[in-house]
Amino acid sequence: MRTSNIITIHAPLERIFAAASDLARWPDFLSHYRYNRFLSPMPWGGIVKMSAVRTFIPTTWISVYRIDTERRQLHFEHLRSAFNATRGMIVIWHFTETPEGVRVEITHDLDLHWPLIGGFVGKYIVGLFFIHHIASRTLAGLKRKVESTPA
Repeated sequence: MRTSNIITIHAPLERIFAAASDLARWPDFLSHYRYNRFLSPMPWGGIVKMSAVRTFIPTTWISVYRIDTERRQLHFEHLRSAFNATRGMIVIWHFTETPEGVRVEITHDLDLHWPLIGGFVGKYIVGLFFIHHIASRTLAGLKRKVESTPA
């Protein structure tokens, strides 16, 4: 199952990429994020424990995080989450300059291999209820942050 969230931001690509790739600072400007803590920081990113709230429901996960400055992408591979509902999920942030502004797209690829209910839970509960909602708020908050920051 793949979900995608897209937003256009009117700010320099470098500023958008810098704010998006600085995970430790997300809770400073994203009110739905409780924390992002590096368990094992590395020059390319590291292992990070992340926690956000979806309408009063806290959710926490651990990911391998990699910054690809050459392609201007952020990569996450979920290692652990509640009920392992997102284990193995691949998340990629894409940043593309367009005439309208910088297009930021987050894709989530998840195959929930739970017998009988995996497809339903993956699509509607994990995908739409949690992932899509949190990613939409994250992009909107990033947009507010970088568009309101003076050049």
